[in-house]
Formats: sequence, C-alpha cells, structure tokens
Amino acid sequence: MHCPRSSSSLLIVALALGTLAAPGRAWAQTSASETARVTELFKSGKVAFAKGDMAEAERLFGEALALRKSSDIAANLAQSELEQQKYRKAAEHFSWALANLLPSASDAQRKAVETGLARSRAEVAVLRLEIKPDGSDVLVGPDSVGKSPLASSVFVDPGEVIISVKHDGFVSLDKRVMAGKGTEQAVELTLMEKESAPVAAAPVVDSGLQRPTGTPSDGGASAPKSLVPAFVATGVAVAGGVVGLVFTLRANSKSDHADKARDKLNALGGCNGGDAPPSECADLKDERSSVDSSRNIAVGAFVVGGVAALAAGYFYWDALRHRGGSTAQGKRRTILASLTPSFDVERARANDAVSIGAVKLSLSGSF
Repeated sequence: MHCPRSSSSLLIVALALGTLAAPGRAWAQTSASETARVTELFKSGKVAFAKGDMAEAERLFGEALALRKSSDIAANLAQSELEQQKYRKAAEHFSWALANLLPSASDAQRKAVETGLARSRAEVAVLRLEIKPDGSDVLVGPDSVGKSPLASSVFVDPGEVIISVKHDGFVSLDKRVMAGKGTEQAVELTLMEKESAPVAAAPVVDSGLQRPTGTPSDGGASAPKSLVPAFVATGVAVAGGVVGLVFTLRANSKSDHADKARDKLNALGGCNGGDAPPSECADLKDERSSVDSSRNIAVGAFVVGGVAALAAGYFYWDALRHRGGSTAQGKRRTILASLTPSFDVERARANDAVSIGAVKLSLSGSF
C-alpha cells in the first residue's frame, strides 16, 4: 500500500535519525547481533517509508521494536500506521513513544510525536479503566491489556466494546461500553467474591445500564414472575367473551324486532311493489344492517377473548413454574383472584334491548 507522506511523517523520520545512535541503558543491554539487526531493520523501514510503502515500513519497524523498545522506533512505527489509517495502533505507539522520549529529544521532535498522537486520538476512543481487585486479568474485546491496576488508558475503535475482567476467587464480569469517536470516559468495575455472590455461575454480563436500587443482580436467585400479565390477559378474555355475548344478544333482539316489522309490512303488501310505507321499509333495512354489524362485532370479540384466554393460560403456567423454585428464598405468597362478569337483566328489559351498560365486571381477591 503506497501512501503520500505528510510533513509530520518526515519530522518523525528526522527524530529517528537523531536518536537511533544515542546511547542508553536499553541500547547497551542488547547484544551486538541484535544491534546490527535492529539497525538493518530500521534503515530498511526508512527506505520503505520514503517510497511510500507504508505496509512494509510498518512490518520492518514492528520487527525492530520487538527487538528493542525505543521511542524513535515506536514513533516511526506509529507514523506508518497513521498513514494507513490504523488509528488505534498508531495512538498506542505514539503514546508509548511520547512517554519514553529520550532526554536529548528536541522540542520539535516532541512536538512531532504529540501531533501524531493528537491526530490518532481524534479518530479513536479512550477508556480509563479502574478495576478492582488488583491483579485482575483485563481484556478489551479479544485483546488482553494486562492486570489491574492498569498503568495507562486504553485506546479502542469507536463503537461497542466488551470489557472482560477475571480473577481467581471472584465472579467474572463482562461489561458492554459504547465508545464514541474522539471521546474519553472512565469505566469502573468491581468483581464480587464467589463466597459472597448469591450464585457463582456463569460470568455476569453487564449491559452498561444502571439497575434500579434494590433490584437483584443477574447472578442472584431468580425472582418469582409476576402474575399481573395473567390477570390482565384473563380480564381481556372475560371482557371479550362478555362483549361477544352482549352483541350476540343484541343481534338476536334486533333480529326479532326486524322480523315483527317485516311481518307487519308484508301484511300491507310488502316493500317490493306493495303499499308498505317507504319510511318503514327503510327502517327495516337499517335494522337488518344493524343486526349484521352486531353479529360481526360479536365474532370479533369472541376471537379476541379466545386468544387472550390462551395467553392467560401461558402466563399462569410460566409464573407458577418459576414460583416453584423461589420458595427457598422466603414464604410463598398465595394470590387468589376472581374476575366475575354480571348481567343486569332488568335494565336490559327496560330498554327492550341488550346494551353494554347492562354488563359489569368485578375483580376481587387477596394479593
């Protein structure tokens, strides 16, 4: 991959030329063969960098850095990564180079590294991880970043990041964090000892959303499921059945009334060519249409009530199944409830028809 060099990249190469030969404790500790190999890799990396072959420069500088931890090599490696838009790796190496600059580095050389770090950090996110207890293994995504406490912040690509923490004798924890581009945030994680944890089971997965105070954690015993959904579904089922019954009775009542009106009009010769009044014939037609509408509504209500009844049965079964395992945590609560429909016959007779107002629902019981 060939990329045009920026002015900062040229300055980083100048930094390398000025510091590679500088004596230092790390340099003195390398063997003669390692020194020769590092020098060869570094020079070859500069050549590849000058040609714009950033992938090859990255490879060569990377090999050199593996042999000798030096700020000049790290800075050149970071610049080759930055030119390829590998922002996270570039930020990591620029940050290390800046923290380990030689005392002899000039202000211009320091400024070059700081500029490269600023460009890289603008494209990534920074996490300040505060992990308890000390000595915990910390992973960010699939990569290990060491043991707590961490000496430096962690650079991550923007988006969802999973932080995994493990420690012998503690419940492992995974936490999801949304990392925004160019942002920096602190993340605090504290592991729970297995002896004090309600259930030392699989690792806890923390979605990052704060739980309401008093809510048991996922690692504890499962709380009994509420019967409220079952009560609601039961109410809908009963209401559907009652509404269906009301409109069925209403349709039958109106049908009887329409039959009487039809017999009366037939006695006058009928509505088709007879002497029956047109207004009464129109009323009869409307009455028949109302009968059909009431029956359609009744069918719909029965269907809704049937579906709700099935749902209520499932909710009762599911809640009672979960409640069976919660008795060890405390006394089982007995919930008795009844939803009773009633029909006001006198009111219906007074109106000579069945109406919704004649139906009542009552909920009673102990909770």
